[in-house]
Amino acid sequence: MLGLNNVQIIGNLGGTPEMKYLNNSDHVVNFSVAVNERWKNRSGEPQERTTWVRIVAFNGIGSACGEYLKRGDAVYIEGRLQIREYEDKDQKPHTSVEVVASRVRFLGRGSGGDENRPVPGRPAGNARRGTPVAASDQSAEDVPF
Repeated sequence: MLGLNNVQIIGNLGGTPEMKYLNNSDHVVNFSVAVNERWKNRSGEPQERTTWVRIVAFNGIGSACGEYLKRGDAVYIEGRLQIREYEDKDQKPHTSVEVVASRVRFLGRGSGGDENRPVPGRPAGNARRGTPVAASDQSAEDVPF
């Protein structure tokens, strides 16, 4: 039987994404996302916990994350959980738990307010630079329907 490995998180970037190039000219981008949880304990006192999740994004998704995301930005990430085991320079074993992103949505800007980011729901042309898309010269009477 096949299994299901799907992770969805919403959180804020803890730092600027780090881009690295692989041997075959592909690239990978790594960054961490803080996911905050809030609840009340049995006594009714508010509690809060932050879980840091490592994110890995490859090629097109990775390049968009590396170009447009900054520390503090809110993001939605969908992907699969991956557990890697490796050895460092001193031959010490390490385990890394990370989400390999298959979908990333930019939810909001941090305090920086970078105007060069894509705006969801707008064409990628001039809207990327923060300028409005030019209106057509046709009037409503010229439309054939």
